[in-house]
Amino acid sequence: MWIVVYLSGRKSEAERVRSLLVQEGFLAEVRGESVYEVVVPAAEASDAQEVIHRI
Repeated sequence: MWIVVYLSGRKSEAERVRSLLVQEGFLAEVRGESVYEVVVPAAEASDAQEVIHRI
């Protein structure tokens, strides 16, 4: 199961967050068309959110 950890109206911003998460060792994807979701596996969601809050 995948959990949304970040939402953005801009694909470039969502891709930047995804890239940072991947650099930190997370499995992350961007999904969506007008609103972009950065998603990670449920087991990694809490840790991924901590990384996002440090940005």
